[in-house]
Amino acid sequence: MPRQERAERSRAEILDAAADEFDAHGYAGARLDRIIERTQLTKGAVYFHFRSKHDLAEALVAEKYGNWPAAAQEVEEAGLTGVAAARELSRRVAVVFATDAHVRAAMKLTQTILPPAPEDDPYVRWVALIGRYLDEAVRAGELPPGSDPEALATVAVQAFFGAYMIADERGRLDGLVEDASRLWDVIAG
Repeated sequence: MPRQERAERSRAEILDAAADEFDAHGYAGARLDRIIERTQLTKGAVYFHFRSKHDLAEALVAEKYGNWPAAAQEVEEAGLTGVAAARELSRRVAVVFATDAHVRAAMKLTQTILPPAPEDDPYVRWVALIGRYLDEAVRAGELPPGSDPEALATVAVQAFFGAYMIADERGRLDGLVEDASRLWDVIAG
């Protein structure tokens, strides 16, 4: 196997192990020795890719922010608009949170040691995107005239991420997709 391919595979294995560790224990409870043990690589191999637990955390957070534009683009390429687009994007995000330890770990890390800069607040971007969908819904008559798309989007985003945090805390992420659907049933009637 070529050296670069082996290095990429090792890096991916390390990030998988780190994601599982941070997801299970948070940053404070995560142990670098357990991450190394999970990889079955040598300590030197792990340190070749990441100098510290903090470097691992930063890599996972950077990866998290790369997931969402593709999900939004897929929804738009499917031709969805209005409430259907907001509902489908929420469903897709719920599936990712329920199944991807990398995303859950990154979420925990951004809530603790690596919060986003105020000028790069991801919740503001989520509200803007969902707000755009809900503005389409108001113009198409899917929502009552006079509905405030930004206010509805703010409530929807807060409710979704609150539902995620509660589901994660209670160990019931398998119900998050249903929770997201219920959110849109309430908003859209």
